[in-house]
Amino acid sequence: MYKMDELFPQVDEKKTVNKVKHFLKHTLPQMQRYSHKDISGIKSPIITDMPKGGSVGNGAEETITQRVYAGQVVDNVVIALKSCDAISQKILWDIYVEGNAVKATQPESGYGETQFRYYQNRALLAFADAFMLEDLHVFKK
Repeated sequence: MYKMDELFPQVDEKKTVNKVKHFLKHTLPQMQRYSHKDISGIKSPIITDMPKGGSVGNGAEETITQRVYAGQVVDNVVIALKSCDAISQKILWDIYVEGNAVKATQPESGYGETQFRYYQNRALLAFADAFMLEDLHVFKK
């Protein structure tokens, strides 16, 4: 019989929040450029299987595989965002997709600075739970 801690190790929330922020600020824009997909224009992503590489290395095949994978990252970000609650979606979309500054998004949300930070961190943790292509969690040892 498994224990809960074995199946779901304790998440280091602070490190996970930082990892997700880095992913959304740096990795996502890079994947959008590489895949030629703009997340703000994606409405209904289609999920496909992971690309399979051939046994012989080929530069063109590798480039295509990388671009397909980058497209899957972008598609899975959309799916993960849609899996979050409405408050989390709004915060993540405004800051990480639209590129609005936190200082501009926070007053518009109606929350005070401390409460907004709480909801922002909660949104980032929810995104880590929902993103299925790569595990963005950092676990306590």
